[in-house]
Amino acid sequence: MNNEMAIREDQKLEIQAATDIVRLIGEQVQLRPKGREFACLCPFHDDKNPSMFVSPQKQIYKCFSCGAGGDVFTFVMNYHKMTFPEALEHLAERGGIELKREKMTKQQLEAKGERQLIGEANEIAVKFFRAMYANEKHGAAGREYVGKREISDEMMEVFGVGVSLDAWDGLASVIAKKGWDIRGFELAGLVSRRQDGSMYDRLRHRLIFPIFDAIGRPIAFGGRKLREEDEPKYLNSPETKLFNKSKTLYGLHAAKKPIIDSRTAVIVEGYTDVIACHQAGAKNVVATLGTALTREHAAELRRYAEKVVLIFDADEAGQKAADRAAEVFLTGEVDVAIAVLPNGHDPDSLMKEEGGPDRWYGIVASAEDALSFLFVRLKEQMDANGTVSGQERIADGFIDRLVQMGLGKTGAIRRAIVIRRLSGLLGMSEEAVGQIISAKAARVAQYRRPAETGMTEESAYADENEDIGEYTEKSVADRVAGGDLGHKLKSVREAERQILGSLIRDHGLFHETLQIGGEEEGVREVVFDEALLPAEMSNDEHRQLYQVIYDKLSEGLELHVTSLIADLVSEGCEGLVRLVTEIEMELDRFGVGEVGDEGLKDMFHEAVKKILITRREKEYEEQRRSLQGRGVMDLESAEDKLRLMKELVENRRMNPSPMRIARFRRG
Repeated sequence: MNNEMAIREDQKLEIQAATDIVRLIGEQVQLRPKGREFACLCPFHDDKNPSMFVSPQKQIYKCFSCGAGGDVFTFVMNYHKMTFPEALEHLAERGGIELKREKMTKQQLEAKGERQLIGEANEIAVKFFRAMYANEKHGAAGREYVGKREISDEMMEVFGVGVSLDAWDGLASVIAKKGWDIRGFELAGLVSRRQDGSMYDRLRHRLIFPIFDAIGRPIAFGGRKLREEDEPKYLNSPETKLFNKSKTLYGLHAAKKPIIDSRTAVIVEGYTDVIACHQAGAKNVVATLGTALTREHAAELRRYAEKVVLIFDADEAGQKAADRAAEVFLTGEVDVAIAVLPNGHDPDSLMKEEGGPDRWYGIVASAEDALSFLFVRLKEQMDANGTVSGQERIADGFIDRLVQMGLGKTGAIRRAIVIRRLSGLLGMSEEAVGQIISAKAARVAQYRRPAETGMTEESAYADENEDIGEYTEKSVADRVAGGDLGHKLKSVREAERQILGSLIRDHGLFHETLQIGGEEEGVREVVFDEALLPAEMSNDEHRQLYQVIYDKLSEGLELHVTSLIADLVSEGCEGLVRLVTEIEMELDRFGVGEVGDEGLKDMFHEAVKKILITRREKEYEEQRRSLQGRGVMDLESAEDKLRLMKELVENRRMNPSPMRIARFRRG
């Protein structure tokens, strides 16, 4: 990457058009067809049931739980924590599009963020370490080690393995000579600063394993010593804005597609174990980075896999690690199995034996589910303790662990399975075991902070759909007399969304001629763009989006949902991107068509009518309050107004918009 050149943003539409959103998102999560869309677990929140939908027709996605939504750019930016220029570059490279660049200004160079600086430094470092590995002199020790481990050239390339120099300033001196920005290397933990201000390398005379994120960007490094007397044996990069070892899985960039294809992820313990498995053809294998398996790892893998198999050595440390991993996954959304390798073997040594790969596949296939693994361990402990009190203590402690792991909040089916197995193991009735678990769960709950009170999803949905039924004469009179316009807010917001969606789909509606008014004041014709201005929208997001649409259509510019979203993304208007995708998805779900669709046109007219009716009601209410405040009340005039308003509301009740009908029927 040339760190002094910026990408021209005018290529965004070309890059957007070359990227299929279904394929892009399908590389990261499991997509399932659902009607004309695809559904998946949302990767942007802790999703239990598929709540994110991807539209291949519109090339957009939307989560109806957390609100995330957008196009290919927003997905890459939010999923991979990229800036818009970084997302452009990533998708351009993915689509084989040559980017046009321009010189960065001094201000742009100075404004580079920490993440970008670290990323650029890591990319340079990978190339440097690879070059040193290929160097006849500097790479000799590394090549000797790799030869002993029988790692192929292909795997060295896939995993980007290199070597660091046997010197205190090998990389630091090159940075100085090349004039590279030292800030990124320091932030990445590749070099450190002495008290006198000079720099030195942190990774010296080591075989270097770059740690890549899911799309192959280097985010950190692991170094294995090449000299016996050096310590420690392994040295990793410190945590940075790009690297959190509790969330990162080594080898995921190479294993992701095989994991998605097989819907199974296999987890081992070390760099060379992963490489040995991939070299032998078992490519759905990843490793943790010196930590026990965490909930963050589980959340990451759940995006790709339905089943996770944890492989551990037969030593005691491996057994304990297996226990901790089972705890992480017991109440998760993926099936978890655990396998322990034969004594004296790790994945690397097993794969190198004759018939090793076949044995490996057999071990993976016969792995015990996590629950069975836990119960086998419990039975072994109880059998080893012959006393009643000792067994009682072990069983009680085991149930405590299950409750602390969240068993009290586990789904009914899984909870029933746990209770049934515990019942058989302990020789107690299922009812008694269930009561013990419930009592322990209740005690645990007492120590947990109560959730903040507020509107639940159910109450929010009810609120969203109230007042869809009939308007009564009493409610009209009450609203007029009391000036309570709160009931109209949802209706107005809904109407505005329908108008915005209609304009995005059919630009001709912007200049549509409308008939407004009634018998009393007479019917008159007005063009839509004169009848409703951006400033008259009910909230900021609607105003901002309508202003963008209004400006484009007023100037006769083309407007399409994909180009609109691309513009909003490049301008950093993430809230408006979510709004556009939500409106588009809603219209699709309610069967509203595109240009020329009568349903779209009817919806647009009804929505405009709602806005104008509400405006007239508001004007009347302001007049009434003004007169009342001055002690004047023209009762005859007020009665006329009331009668008119009743007619208007009755008209609204008898002629609801297509979306209102759809929402009412859905509810």
